[in-house]
Amino acid sequence: MIRPETQSSRLLMMTASLLNSVAEAAWTNNMPSPARWDLHRIGTDAYLAHRGILEVLGRHGVSVEPQADLNIAAALDEAAQIVARLPEEFHTLVTQRLQERVTSLEERVIALRHSIRLGEDSVPLA
Repeated sequence: MIRPETQSSRLLMMTASLLNSVAEAAWTNNMPSPARWDLHRIGTDAYLAHRGILEVLGRHGVSVEPQADLNIAAALDEAAQIVARLPEEFHTLVTQRLQERVTSLEERVIALRHSIRLGEDSVPLA
């Protein structure tokens, strides 16, 4: 467990908050099927990563409020940047996997946006 007052803990909580917001935005999006189901799967993976961070922090029961009107791709990009800012001494297999997971989610959202060819104003993907 990481002490809550450390920089690493704060960075991970910021990442958890962004991932929770991504999950909420993905689940509540009303884009046409089948893209909707792809986005819902991305949301589920984001939520699972969010819960994984809370477990690492020892904060199982903590609820992180999602952000309203979220740009999903931008939020995932920001989450990847935050994880990359973790202090070097905190770089572990867990944080490496987290960074890979967030980057993978970001790539999936970008691929989804390109595959459905919707304008940026129609869905909060980019």
